[in-house]
Amino acid sequence: MMEIYRILDDLELMVKEGKKVPLSSGKIVIDSNDFLDRLDRIRAIMPEELETARLVISEKERIIKDACHQADQYVDESRDKVARMVDDNEITRNAVKMAEDIVNRAEEVASDIRKEANEYAKQILTHVEMVLNRSLDTISQGKDELRREIEKGTI
Repeated sequence: MMEIYRILDDLELMVKEGKKVPLSSGKIVIDSNDFLDRLDRIRAIMPEELETARLVISEKERIIKDACHQADQYVDESRDKVARMVDDNEITRNAVKMAEDIVNRAEEVASDIRKEANEYAKQILTHVEMVLNRSLDTISQGKDELRREIEKGTI
């Protein structure tokens, strides 16, 4: 991701340091080959960013799966404890209550883990989306500038 930012900084510097076209309103001359080369490098790097996003989603799904598995284990353990208790005395009632509390707590923990995993994935994907949108905006601006320069015959 840092490589994309560095290339974008290079493109910005290229535009800022471009030679001004006399008697024009802000037109500059830049080396189109250098500019296009940097755009190609951005395109080459972007699949890496998309792969990173895919890995983040995969990790989120793994975390949720593990949380569900752990919650299921808590529930199964609690049910086993309840099934083993056959007495209908105070100890049995307390054990049933404790088992229910364990099941409820396990469900709360699983829910919290799912929420946190989803929030983490959302933050990462939002960041990746922002980076990709900025990159696409910069690429579009560069293409538009090149098209205008070509249409005016300054390149």
